[in-house]
Amino acid sequence: MNAPRRFYMSVCIAMAVAGWALNSQAGSPISQNRAIAPDGLVEVENLAGSIEFIAWDRAEVEITGELGKDVEELEIVESTSGIQIRVRNHRNQRNVSETHLQLQVPLAASVEAESVSADISMKGLEGGNITFNSVSGDLTVDASSPRVEMESVSGDVTFRGATSRAEIETVGGEIELEGVEGEIMLSTVSGDVKLVGTRINRGRFETVSGDLDLNLDVPDGGKVNAQSMSGDVTLVLPAGQQAEYTAETYSGEIQSDFGSVSRESFGAGSSLSWREASNGASIEVESFSGDIFITGH
Repeated sequence: MNAPRRFYMSVCIAMAVAGWALNSQAGSPISQNRAIAPDGLVEVENLAGSIEFIAWDRAEVEITGELGKDVEELEIVESTSGIQIRVRNHRNQRNVSETHLQLQVPLAASVEAESVSADISMKGLEGGNITFNSVSGDLTVDASSPRVEMESVSGDVTFRGATSRAEIETVGGEIELEGVEGEIMLSTVSGDVKLVGTRINRGRFETVSGDLDLNLDVPDGGKVNAQSMSGDVTLVLPAGQQAEYTAETYSGEIQSDFGSVSRESFGAGSSLSWREASNGASIEVESFSGDIFITGH
């Protein structure tokens, strides 16, 4: 299992327009406005504190909040693709003071944000992509976006809204998703996962010791694969869900409303192989020592 691939990436853009470096007094309030295309890209880097995005129906970005007391400058750079905002702290600074940013962005904008310990949130977006990366901050989204990517080490990840493609990775944070339809890739080490009321065409769910609680349905031709080492896997499906079912555990138990569970003659393992009609859909569940529950409702 791969831990989150990156937690602090350098963002490099070819700049077409000059930028501004705003040298501010310690703890001073922020109030800046910049024009942007309705579908432009807003990029933010802030090590500690919070980053809050709120969508509105204007073709501009409004930046408010308060700089941390030890911040050297707030850098704002405009380009043909959008706007880049960086909170720059003094070099070799051991303790980074918190900067709190609130950004009003266009409804169809795409947003990217990175932090170490800052919480990041998005509310009200209707059209652009969302990419959030943090080490220990929580990631929260309530929006409609064609693509959502969120990575955290120990922070919790929450998504509500609508998206057709999602990629979520954590190490120890909890994950709760609602409104994902289409494709989803989800990976966690010890955090628990809750997926609510979701229609999945392609789904891959991986955990080491966290529990997977997946409430979903699979259309014709859909593929779902869930794997766990020691965490339990609970799969809640519509009654009569058509698919080819495969489930296997090496030392845990399997309980299923679909098909009959076979137990090993020697050892504690069990397995399930069952076809509920022939619609091209497949559901595969595997656990080493955790239990598997497949329920129709």
